[in-house]
Amino acid sequence: MFEKRRFFTKGGIAFATALAVTAFFLSYFKVFQPVELLAYDRMLRLQTTQYSDNVVIVSMDEKSLRQYGPLPWPRELHAKAIERLTQARVKAIGYDVLFNKEKDDGDKALTKAVSDSGKIVFPVLIDELKQDGQLIELQPFPELYQASAELGMVHFELDSDNIARGVYLKSGLGEPYWRAFAAEVLDVANGDETFQLPFEDGKSEEASYNLTKIEKTHFALIPYKKNRDYFPRVSFVDLVEGEIDPNVLNGRTVFVGVTATAARNADFLPVPVNRDGQIMSGVEINATLFNGLSNDELILPVNLLLSSIISGFLVLVLFMLIPRSMPRHNVYLVFVLAFTMMFVSWVMLHGANRWLPMVTPAIVMILGYFLWVWRAVVTNMAFFRRTVKRLQLEVSNSFEPDVRATYEQHFTFWKRLKLIRGWSNDERDIVDFDRSIPIEVGNRPWLIELEKQSEQERRLFNKLYEQSTLTEEVEATQGSVIEDKVAQVQTAITKINFLRRFVEKTMDKMSDGIMLLDMSGIVFYANLEAKKYMKINDGDDIFSVLSQLNIQSNNDWAEELKSVMLTGVGREVQATNHNKSYFKVGFSLLDNIDGQDFIIINLADITSVKREQQRQLEMIDFISHDLRSPMTSVLALLGQFRADSSKLGIDELNSKVERLTKSSLSLAEHFLMLSRAESDIEMPLYPVELLDSIDNALATARPLAKDKNIRLTFNFADYDDTWLQANEDLLERVVLNLLTNAIKYSPADSVVSITLEEDEKDVRLLVHDQGEGINKEQMETIFEPFSRIRRHEIAKIKGIGLGLRFVKAAMERFGGSVSVESVLGEGSCFILSFPQSVVVDDDPNDIS
Repeated sequence: MFEKRRFFTKGGIAFATALAVTAFFLSYFKVFQPVELLAYDRMLRLQTTQYSDNVVIVSMDEKSLRQYGPLPWPRELHAKAIERLTQARVKAIGYDVLFNKEKDDGDKALTKAVSDSGKIVFPVLIDELKQDGQLIELQPFPELYQASAELGMVHFELDSDNIARGVYLKSGLGEPYWRAFAAEVLDVANGDETFQLPFEDGKSEEASYNLTKIEKTHFALIPYKKNRDYFPRVSFVDLVEGEIDPNVLNGRTVFVGVTATAARNADFLPVPVNRDGQIMSGVEINATLFNGLSNDELILPVNLLLSSIISGFLVLVLFMLIPRSMPRHNVYLVFVLAFTMMFVSWVMLHGANRWLPMVTPAIVMILGYFLWVWRAVVTNMAFFRRTVKRLQLEVSNSFEPDVRATYEQHFTFWKRLKLIRGWSNDERDIVDFDRSIPIEVGNRPWLIELEKQSEQERRLFNKLYEQSTLTEEVEATQGSVIEDKVAQVQTAITKINFLRRFVEKTMDKMSDGIMLLDMSGIVFYANLEAKKYMKINDGDDIFSVLSQLNIQSNNDWAEELKSVMLTGVGREVQATNHNKSYFKVGFSLLDNIDGQDFIIINLADITSVKREQQRQLEMIDFISHDLRSPMTSVLALLGQFRADSSKLGIDELNSKVERLTKSSLSLAEHFLMLSRAESDIEMPLYPVELLDSIDNALATARPLAKDKNIRLTFNFADYDDTWLQANEDLLERVVLNLLTNAIKYSPADSVVSITLEEDEKDVRLLVHDQGEGINKEQMETIFEPFSRIRRHEIAKIKGIGLGLRFVKAAMERFGGSVSVESVLGEGSCFILSFPQSVVVDDDPNDIS
């Protein structure tokens, strides 16, 4: 009946896929590379402070420049420094100074010192020739080359922002011949064990042998340390002059190079960690690379294709999850996932030495979220416009009880209810008001004069007054387009909800039971009256509900329902439940409501109607029988008289005909009086003097009492006049019926007495007899029609059983009641009770 919520719509999947593909290509083509590098720099700095144990830098610093002058220095100084390092028994020396040309006699001393050490590694540099842009490899002069242990390439890769973050461990002109300078130093430091590069390069291209192109393989990111004092430093002049303890250098790897920023041709590069001006000397970069190689701490970028796939996958997952989460949670979901990705990237950087760039997917997620929000806003705005039009159309075409009444209409209504006497908004018109009160309705002052109100009337007035203030007009405020649409939707929904509650309350207040079911036979609504008749739960099958009733038809419930669904014509059948209650069950088809059909089932309790019909049938049968019997007897007597008048004298005939006629007349009068008492026809009630009615009833009953020598007693002198709002004929007949019943069922030579009692609750008329009395079981049925005591029927005491039923019906019309008290063998007392509400003043002329 209602559409299920779909989490993965075609549009949502397409949107998520588009963003995922976008993230893949942005990552693969490094569109946000500058931002990725910035994130890498910030993450690289988030590390603990450490110190190196196996590397020492001999720095050609400002102190050395002051001692020996500007570079280049005499090569004898370098030879002496190498001799000092050899004497200190260092593991390896990375001498980051280029001696590419022979100069003087100092070359021999330098060559000899290098040869004696056997642990010196010199750099190879790539330079560009000025003439044609051709590249050239700069190496130590041949003798020095032969004396050195190894040569290594010093070439650091600069990113697009000119910051040195990574290095190719193998490079060279035309082919990747040279290993990195730090790798060759590590090879020397390992002694006899040859150092192997820590990873294989996936590059499969063959060397180009193009001298204008640097061939490079085995790229890695340098694991820079944020601590500028990570490597211990020794000044070059202190080394040469022997002012340091050789044990400081024993067993360590030494890198010698320029660190003085004032030196000409100094090799300084910007790096991602904080330094003075964010630049670092080449010797320190080489030492850092050496430290990363020796401790297996090189940072390897995740494969570009793999990282791009991961980026696209994460974006796809996010935007597949967003429709499943609450809108107010989506922004938190986006930012939490973006932060989580950055945290995972940091953990991989410092924990696994892998760099997985996550800024691109994070940017796509955030921008994609705003795009998704924009898309949702546009979609919702279109939905709002359609919804507002539809709701406004439904509201305009539906029943709307929200009528704007004027204040005068309110006041007029209150006056007709006799809650107020008058009103005015001009003080001069109220000068004669005795009980005027000021009120404010719709920001306007009014004066109201109240009637004398009971507690219930006062509560009613307060309720009406409060509801009258709800009709005030509220000034509309100008808002944004979305706010205006939302306000319109809220207004329409408020009206729809009011109508829904109004209809539900109305249906619950209906006297008939109502059930609604869809075309699958499921009950989706039942009002309170229906649930009172039968056991019903929302969602029950209609046949399980109807099985609680026994259909009074040749068809079954399925055939009745099917007939309504086929023809569209409503049907009504009768049924009974286990309590023998009668119901009229109506079926109606409600078709084409937004393309759907429904069935309405109406349950009307007709038990009282059926029982009244049965009672009337019984009464008619009884009356027709009893009326026919005397007439039949009269006809028989007349026939007998005609046949043989000698056997039946005229006097005897008249006597018998008179008796039979009186019996028929009495029966007709009882029936007529009972019908008047029980009919729905309005009966005029007016002040009647109770003592007069008693007197008239006594006068009519005395001949019957005299025949049985029964004494009727009532002392008029003991009572004052009592006026009742009643009907004189019915009241007199009520008293007479009780007297004739008492005489009929009392023994001869007994007393039937009438007494009156009065208190603050009611006035009671008591008729006492000295008959046999009535047992408890018989007392429960004596006020039912045609109900007679069994022993009276056996004793042939005449009666039809309508007298007490008439008494009860008449007393109910008067607002009173009848009851009986009886003791077997001692007699009975019938009591007529008139509440004080029907007692009127003594003077009936005062009754309005």
